[in-house]
Amino acid sequence: MTNWDPRDEDAIDDDAPKEEDADGGGQRRRRRGRRRSEDAPGDARRDGRSGASCESSERDYRDAAAVARRLSVPLRRASFASEYWTKVFQPFVERLSSSRARDEEGDGVEGRGGAGGAADSRHEAKTGAMATPNPDFGCNVHVKFGAMREHAFDELEGDYVATGHYARLWHREHATASSAGGGAFRERLREASEALERTVREAVAGRPEEEWIFGAGERSTMASSPPPPPMLLAAADRSKDQSYFLSGVPSEAFRRVLFPLGHLTKRSTGERPGGGREKSVRDIAREAGLPTAEKRDSAGLCFVGRRRDFGTFVSQYLPRQSIPGDFVDVDAGTIVGRHAGSARYTIGQGARISGAPRKYYVCGAGRDGTTVYVCDDADHPALRSEELTADAGSFNWIGLDGDGIGAPRPFVEGRTVRLLARMRHMQPLVPCEVRLRGEDNTGGREGSLVVRFDEPVRAITPGQIVALYAGRGGLICLGGGPIEGRGPVRR
Repeated sequence: MTNWDPRDEDAIDDDAPKEEDADGGGQRRRRRGRRRSEDAPGDARRDGRSGASCESSERDYRDAAAVARRLSVPLRRASFASEYWTKVFQPFVERLSSSRARDEEGDGVEGRGGAGGAADSRHEAKTGAMATPNPDFGCNVHVKFGAMREHAFDELEGDYVATGHYARLWHREHATASSAGGGAFRERLREASEALERTVREAVAGRPEEEWIFGAGERSTMASSPPPPPMLLAAADRSKDQSYFLSGVPSEAFRRVLFPLGHLTKRSTGERPGGGREKSVRDIAREAGLPTAEKRDSAGLCFVGRRRDFGTFVSQYLPRQSIPGDFVDVDAGTIVGRHAGSARYTIGQGARISGAPRKYYVCGAGRDGTTVYVCDDADHPALRSEELTADAGSFNWIGLDGDGIGAPRPFVEGRTVRLLARMRHMQPLVPCEVRLRGEDNTGGREGSLVVRFDEPVRAITPGQIVALYAGRGGLICLGGGPIEGRGPVRR
C-alpha cells in the first residue's frame, strides 16, 4: 500500500505493493509457487467499495508483466489479501474505533506526558486524544516483510528479496563473508557493506554521545553467535526516504532483504562532484527501455483508491463515530459549523468548514462523541506539544542490542539520550531528548519512552508513529513505535 498521512492524503510516494517476482539470472533459485488468489473473507472488493483500487492493481500487474517481458525474466503473481485484511485493515479499524470510544469515555491523553511545571491546560478538559493509527506501519510489518517475504523464501526458494523502497540496509556480515563461489553478486554485497560501514562511521565520528550506536550488536560477530542484525539507514535521496514507514519492521525480517534503490535518486540531480552526470532511477529505467520509465508516482491508500476521501471510506466501518455533530471553537466555545462524523478527522487537519469566515484546524474530539473542537490558528497552543510518550513494550528497535526485544543499553541504564524524531512521513527531523520511564527499566519492556522536544511540535497524534534517528543528519533509523500520548505546552 502507498504511504499515507491523514493530514496529507494527496501526498505522492512510492511505497506501493510490489507484485513482481523476477529472476535476475543466476543469483536466485526459483520454483513455481502456488498461492490463493481469491478474495479474503469480508474483503471490501466484494461489494464494489474498492473498485478503484482493484483497477489500479490490475494496471500495476500489466505494467509489471511488460517490464518482465522486456527483461526476459519470469513473473509470479501472489495474493496477500487475506493477510492484509486480518493483520492490517481489521486491526486498524478496531484500534481506531476503540481509541475514539475511549475519548468519549473521558480517557483523554493530553497532559499524560507532562513532567510537571506550569502547563497550559486551558484545552485539556475539552479535547480527547483523537487517536489515528497508521495502516502503512502494519502493512510493511505483516505483509511486505511478513507474508510476502516468507512466500519468496519458502514457496519460491529465493535467496534474497529485493524491493523498491528508498532506504538502505547495512548488512554487517556481508563485509566479512567470503566471496568464494559467489561470483560478482557476492562481491557487490561485500563492497556495499564496506561502503555503508564507512558512511555510518562518518555519521557517528566526533559524536561521543552516539558511539554506542556503532557498537550495538557487534558482540554478535563472534563465530559462535548469529550475524549482527541489519541496520536501517535513510536513503541517499532524502526527498524520497521511506525509512519512517520501515521503522516498525523487526531486524530479523530485514535479513536477506535488499534495497537496490537506496543509494540512488529518483530523478537526476545534475553533475557528480568528480565530473559526469549522476544517473537516477528513471535514467537507468530509460536506458534499459523499461515501459514504466515515465510512469507517475503512486498515491493514496490501496484499499480506498485514488479518487475517494479517506474519511468517507473509513466512516463506513465506524458507525458510532460517523454521527453528524458540531464544530466548536476551542477558545470561544461557540459552534462554527457542522460535520458528518468525527471519524473523518484527525489532529492538525484542516476542518474545511463551509461558510466559515476563517480557516479552522482540528485540535480534538469532544467526549460526547460528536463534537469536534477546532482552532483558527495553525500554531495554536492546542495543536502544539513539548513531548510525547510511546509504549516501551511496543517500540521496535532495529539493528541494536536485543535485536528489537529490549531497549538499547543507555536507556536501560537510565540515561537520557539526544536523538532526532519524526512523527510524520517526510517531516523534518526534530531534535529531542529520549529516556525510558518506568518502575523497572530492566530489559526495556516496562514503562514508556518519553520523547521531549527542544521546541514544541505541531499536531502530535496518538496512534501515529514516532521514529527515532541518530547520526549526523539522521542517517541511522533506530526504530519506531505507536505514539501513546502527548504532553501540553508549558507557558
